[in-house]
Amino acid sequence: MSNQQVTIQFPDGKQQYFAEGVTLTEIAKAISPSFAKKSIAGSVNGTKTDLTTPILADAQIAIYDAQSEQGLDIIRHSTAHLLAQAVRRLYPEANFGVGPVIENGFYYDIEMAHTLVPEDLIRIEREMKKIANENLIIVRKEVTREEAKQLFAHDGLKLELLDAIPSNETVTVYEQGEFYDLCRGPHVPSTNKLQHFKLMNISGAYWRGDSNNQMLQRIYGVAFASKEAMQDYFVFLEEAEKRN
Repeated sequence: MSNQQVTIQFPDGKQQYFAEGVTLTEIAKAISPSFAKKSIAGSVNGTKTDLTTPILADAQIAIYDAQSEQGLDIIRHSTAHLLAQAVRRLYPEANFGVGPVIENGFYYDIEMAHTLVPEDLIRIEREMKKIANENLIIVRKEVTREEAKQLFAHDGLKLELLDAIPSNETVTVYEQGEFYDLCRGPHVPSTNKLQHFKLMNISGAYWRGDSNNQMLQRIYGVAFASKEAMQDYFVFLEEAEKRN
């Protein structure tokens, strides 16, 4: 780490000096070990970022826990990657489209020979829980376009997404264990932060929403910051169904 210092401004306006190259993880630990344990991501000068990104200049920061709106979005997107990793383990031939955050959860579009049925969701969810408990570190890597093309040479969907990234943007890949995915991020620091989720259903979806493209299989799931929040959601669904 450099001997130079950066000025870090917190959301409450307070400022503190840290060594250049400090990460949000280190700042969170300086606040308190319990705060660091709850932290999952943050922002630097208004841009969401991983906890491990070095800060090289004066910055305004925020650090998110799972209970925050920003933190919950990051949990849900990270859980989409957890889903994709589980599917890849169970169906190695699978290719992946996009896996965005939606209200209460996420989905991932998948290209695979096997036609998914509801019983498959139980098996996939079981594998997701296994990966979560493996506590895999999630690593962000900047790669060249050529490196990315080699990484995803087997996956035409990812190659198409890669081609759509503007030439002036950095290409980033997120890696957890044996699995890697093309993604801007940010993500939670490790898979054990992803504990409260459930896969809900399967549908068909045209690639990139265009009926001229191939039909993919879409898996929907929900994810929450706590067991209680997830239980409350399912109670709400039950009550809504009764009213209908």
